[in-house]
Amino acid sequence: MSRASIASGRRAASSGAKGSANPTPAATGSKPAPKGASKPAKKPGGEPSAKPRRSDAPMPYVVEASFLGAMAPGGTPPPPTFAEVAFAGRSNVGKSSLINCLVERKGLVRTSGTPGCTRQVNVFDVRTRDGARLVLADLPGYGFARRSKDERASWAKLIEEYLTTRPTLRALVVLVDARRSVEEEELELIRFVRSARQKSAGEVEVLLVATKMDKLPRSSAKSIMAKLGRDAGTRVLGFSSVTADGREELWKSLRRAMHLEGLTEAPAETPSEPDAVGSAP
Repeated sequence: MSRASIASGRRAASSGAKGSANPTPAATGSKPAPKGASKPAKKPGGEPSAKPRRSDAPMPYVVEASFLGAMAPGGTPPPPTFAEVAFAGRSNVGKSSLINCLVERKGLVRTSGTPGCTRQVNVFDVRTRDGARLVLADLPGYGFARRSKDERASWAKLIEEYLTTRPTLRALVVLVDARRSVEEEELELIRFVRSARQKSAGEVEVLLVATKMDKLPRSSAKSIMAKLGRDAGTRVLGFSSVTADGREELWKSLRRAMHLEGLTEAPAETPSEPDAVGSAP
């Protein structure tokens, strides 16, 4: 017998002694799994996460926003329908930009580089994905001296009447520039609403919001917000219309004030870049 034959026999014997590293079903005596059989369940750690609940979904979730009407001095206001939230602040505080950012519509409220352009209470109808309806009211800006004294007096009367008698008003958002201090005009407005509001019209929750937070250095934003809160004697929410920081927190505060919280269902798909239906004049 040749040496090559002897070496081949030794290799075959060694392989048989060790056995196969991956035995076949025949070797182990087990039967192969039939086709179509369900696979073993994954361990809990490997299961995909459940679909998020609506309460965990990001806000806002506006599906429709449109210009409803306007309240001008001496005119007839739109009839009260759903719960309303009013936005008030100085003429250059960024009121229009905040509302547009809040409802995710670029042109719902017209913005202008010239302060004092809003001369009436512009009212907007808003509907959310869960079916909630609410009304946003953009009040004329105050603290702008280029208008006549009579015109500014008519604005003041219009705003005062709206804030004290509007039966569907549930919240007032007072805006202040984060780079400025809370001035006496903001404090007077807050005190006025809390004291002069007619009891028959119902209570109004006041929220103080600091706008233009993106213009503050991150290192000092926290201390500036704390000072604004101390000066106003109330909690202050930060907001940036540029980055949308603070939008979700403001939405939650508004929904609580208007008793619209309690979302539990999974969110519907949001259309990309929806258009506003109508805009303020």
